[in-house]
Amino acid sequence: MGDILKKIYFFIQGLLNPAVPKRFKYESGICFLYFLSPIDFVPDFIPLTGKADDMVVMFWGIKRIYDIIKIHKQFIKSKGTP
Repeated sequence: MGDILKKIYFFIQGLLNPAVPKRFKYESGICFLYFLSPIDFVPDFIPLTGKADDMVVMFWGIKRIYDIIKIHKQFIKSKGTP
C-alpha cells in the first residue's frame, strides 16, 4: 500500500513540475474526466465501437501519464531535486 502511495505522490509531483509540458497535463486530465463522464462520443450499446472509444481514451491517458512520469524522472536526474 505504501508503494502505491509513493507512486501516486510522484505522479502528483510530476503534474506540478514546470518542466513537464502543459499539453501532457491537460490531456491526462481530459482523459480522466472523459473516463468518469457518463457522456460518450460513441454510445456503449453499439457493438464493438461503443467500448472501443473508451479503450482508446484509456490507452491515450495511460500513455500521457507514462510521459509525465518519464519527463519528471529526467528532470530529477538532471537537476538533482524535484
